[in-house]
Amino acid sequence: MGRHLGQCAVVIGAGIGGLSAAGALASYFKEIVVLERDTLPASAISRAGTPQDRHPHLLLAGGLQALGDILPGFEKDLARAGAVSINVFRDIRYERADVGALPQRDCGEAILSASRPLIEHVLRRRVAAIANVALRSQCRVTEIVPDATRQSVRFVSGAGEIAAVEADLVVDASGRGAPTLGLLSALGWERPPETTVGVDISYTTALLQPEGKSSDWQILVTLPDPRSSVLAGLILPIEGGRWLVALSQHGAPERPETWEDFLALSRQLNTPMIYNAICKLAPPDGLRHFVFDESRWRHFEQLQRLPRGILPVADSLCRFNPIYGQGMSVAAQQAKLLCEVLDRVAAEANPIEALQAEFLSEVGSLLQAPWNMGVNADFAYPGTRGERPERYEESRQFEAALFRAVAADPVVQRAFSDVLQLIKPFELLQDPDIRRRIEANAMA
Repeated sequence: MGRHLGQCAVVIGAGIGGLSAAGALASYFKEIVVLERDTLPASAISRAGTPQDRHPHLLLAGGLQALGDILPGFEKDLARAGAVSINVFRDIRYERADVGALPQRDCGEAILSASRPLIEHVLRRRVAAIANVALRSQCRVTEIVPDATRQSVRFVSGAGEIAAVEADLVVDASGRGAPTLGLLSALGWERPPETTVGVDISYTTALLQPEGKSSDWQILVTLPDPRSSVLAGLILPIEGGRWLVALSQHGAPERPETWEDFLALSRQLNTPMIYNAICKLAPPDGLRHFVFDESRWRHFEQLQRLPRGILPVADSLCRFNPIYGQGMSVAAQQAKLLCEVLDRVAAEANPIEALQAEFLSEVGSLLQAPWNMGVNADFAYPGTRGERPERYEESRQFEAALFRAVAADPVVQRAFSDVLQLIKPFELLQDPDIRRRIEANAMA
């Protein structure tokens, strides 16, 4: 990096999206200020601003690689902190109603499984160690005050004082995108069009201590036939030799409130694997619940203009259905894209405007594949709300053929794994050889 693009960049939000963005920005601005409304804990514990962080989170291989590119050595730090190494798919039992359990083949990638608080803690520690990054907790951003040259981010401190920071660039990783949307409203500018998909998922999680090691898997996923069931289950290993066990339901009228309820519900899964794994374990210290109403893509990339120096990222741009484990990884990949674009525009006459234009022109293609994979799966459930994607039925037929081929053909399974883990683009599955293999199994 030859020169700085500006004096100060402000990041709103210290979640995965905000922290990874701060790491990406650090080489390009003299000062990075991260404003977070929560009190940031000094250890790997839950915080109020992420109410779903007591439930399973998965950092896919593509997200793990992105964080390692931004912060070299991040993977080793996470492993040293206790994350569990998982070989994909060798250590994963992935059960579907249509093809049964997928073969547990080594597809050449490993991920690290850990709780969301641990992942965030390790990332926060790495970002806080960067000399020109300041993490400021208990700072609730109230508005972005518009200016022709430098925006001003106004916030209320934990002591109740109103303050502001001037910035050449404001990265909105607040989650809901309220600061950016509020600025557009204040200016009287057009707000982005939105695509929403109502899923009404409720999930219940138990933190358990397994007895010994499972026989041939570390992660267990059990999916239903959406035509007859809305119940899915997951066992995810985390640090300390523990399991997070979650049951999710689309549009369920009730949720389990006791351990007995949880066990009874787990017996209704498509296979008995999860029930058998947990039925003799010591009951957890309570159950945790979370409800997710809808996925939402705010199409900032379609706007004719954005105020100078404003860049929404992560959930402010696109909020994924968390059941597919894509959110953290796509946020990290957006930060990597941010870093790549910063490097390209550094020599431009107006690098901030060039950054906005190039980032938004490219981020849509980054979001499209994970969005489509999740949304296509969601619309298999009759209660899903929203407009089905174009060529939806064709996509469902392709998915059915794909999973038959994954079960039968190691080459297809590896390609599928790379796409699912966000390492390779979805177009890999349209490669002539892969397509031929899928079609061969479709006709079998």
